[in-house]
Amino acid sequence: MTQHVFIESQKFKGKLMYFVFMLLGSILALFIYADVQQLILGRPFGEKPAPNAVLITATLFLSFLFFALIATTLETTVTQKDVTFRWRPFQKKVKQFNWSDIAKAEIVHYGFVGYGLRVTSHGLVYTAGGNAGLKLVLKSGRKIIIGTQRPEELEEVLAQLKIEN
Repeated sequence: MTQHVFIESQKFKGKLMYFVFMLLGSILALFIYADVQQLILGRPFGEKPAPNAVLITATLFLSFLFFALIATTLETTVTQKDVTFRWRPFQKKVKQFNWSDIAKAEIVHYGFVGYGLRVTSHGLVYTAGGNAGLKLVLKSGRKIIIGTQRPEELEEVLAQLKIEN
């Protein structure tokens, strides 16, 4: 059994994401109110009410988006054998990189703050916020950065792994 050396589970956070959650939640509340008014109470919502099917579809879409953003988690595990990560709930299969396939691993601080998947000069960046990540340079030349909120701790783990390997 492989011993876990580093495990991190990150959610979207930061002032921008709180604003997005509040804005999206407010819009969703408005659509739910419109649904109740028009579908349950029989009062058309607004001067030019949307058809019921459009109202329901919009509410379902906004609900999915809101709860998907809340549930999204970037899970990272570093062991003596490999580095794995995945975006829950969207990615069922874990992305795995064995140390034997990695030419270089280091903590980097990139010059932007963002969320999600980004294509940059650093390579593919998977981040839930912040500007630090584990940069993996694979022997194939491919570069990947997995964002972390605990760069100092992860750097210590990398140092320990180099001593053991």
